[in-house]
Amino acid sequence: MKDQELLRYSKQIMLPQIDIEGQQKIMDSTVLIIGMGGLGSPTALYLAAAGVGHIIIADFDQVELSNLQRQIIHQTKDIGEDKVNSAKNKLIELNPEIKVTIANELVHTGNLSSLVKDVDLVLDGTDNFESRFEINKACVEFEKPLDSAAVISFEGQVSVFKGYEKDQPCYQCL
Repeated sequence: MKDQELLRYSKQIMLPQIDIEGQQKIMDSTVLIIGMGGLGSPTALYLAAAGVGHIIIADFDQVELSNLQRQIIHQTKDIGEDKVNSAKNKLIELNPEIKVTIANELVHTGNLSSLVKDVDLVLDGTDNFESRFEINKACVEFEKPLDSAAVISFEGQVSVFKGYEKDQPCYQCL
């Protein structure tokens, strides 16, 4: 680990649960975030700040004025821009040492395999059951942990699923 990385991540490295070895694992990780909305955008910022080495962001939408009060990765100047491009720029600005790949498309059965197969973790920030079930299916097929989150009004939920393990339910099992 370079001196700049040791300094950047020093507060995490000091935690005995992380230390240098754990930070290196974080830096070597690839995380797929599906949805750059109210859940995906702050998650992406925190993962970039933590040093996740490769973040893949998937979304098909453009930034709108009504997004700005909850999708904190985007700014007024980004209105009309594709969310993935806006987000990528902010993530690289926050941490130029990471790699950010974009998938400027609607996630569906036809493209999920290529997105999910080589990642370490999938974060689902979508807002409909059809997408969540398709993402879950791909995670089970490729044996990837799925972190699924949802928010409506003042309530939220987050769960981690390892449906590929015999004693663990998948998202659709619930």
